[in-house]
Amino acid sequence: MNIQGRSSTGTGNGSRGILRGATPVSAARPRVVKNVSTDPPKEDAFLGPANAILQALDHEQFLSLRQFIKRAHLVKDQYIYQQDDEIDLIYFPETAVVSDFQILEDGRTIEVCIIASEGAVGIASAFGSCRAANCTQVCVSGSALAIGRDIFEQAVMSDRRLQRSIHAYLNAQVKQLSQRVVCNTFHSVEQRFCGWLLTLHRRSRRQSFTLTHEHVARVLGVHRPSVTCIAQALRDRELIDYGRARLEIRNRAGLEQIACRCSADQSALQFAH
Repeated sequence: MNIQGRSSTGTGNGSRGILRGATPVSAARPRVVKNVSTDPPKEDAFLGPANAILQALDHEQFLSLRQFIKRAHLVKDQYIYQQDDEIDLIYFPETAVVSDFQILEDGRTIEVCIIASEGAVGIASAFGSCRAANCTQVCVSGSALAIGRDIFEQAVMSDRRLQRSIHAYLNAQVKQLSQRVVCNTFHSVEQRFCGWLLTLHRRSRRQSFTLTHEHVARVLGVHRPSVTCIAQALRDRELIDYGRARLEIRNRAGLEQIACRCSADQSALQFAH
């Protein structure tokens, strides 16, 4: 197996993986890719995948796929796919958190969903070759498991339980997207900011993040000064603290009082399947 890619921190070509054939991991050649690192799995590395979709595989099938799986370290701000890129690898986050973005006509972006260990990047391609509907960027650095789309499609076609699990996840994604539309239309930037922080906290299980005001503005689809004003107010109330490219949740209960219910409802949707 040979996974290759490119990386970018702008809106140009993204960092993508390309699976060439079905070479077992033991025969894989090492690669060096900017902002991406992959390591051969240790003997016990995949005994219990830390991803809900892969956990739906029966033990025998997981063992048969194990030789085609690579563990990747996803780096913050790395682009996995750009919109309309052909999906050739499916990524199953373990500790990484990934955001799907849409680009607006004026050049701004807005996040449409968050993907963590409950889901997968490019999972729609498990039912047939397709292209990325959104720009997909790493929000929180961490590990993910990657497998070729064509190989995983064969696994899905032969496992009814896995098909049901993916269908349930895709249905939850559609519900999350629908709720995002309502949230972005009717709730204030402050409510959405607090709700997004809570969602990120639940997905990553972390209190502190490497984040800039510019990144949050891109997520919310607003201009940076709006985020700066809200962040300062939240820090004055000791709900969060932040420094250079760092943001820490100090009072989760306080954020929950401000946030709209959408963040809690989205978490329920994501983990219900």
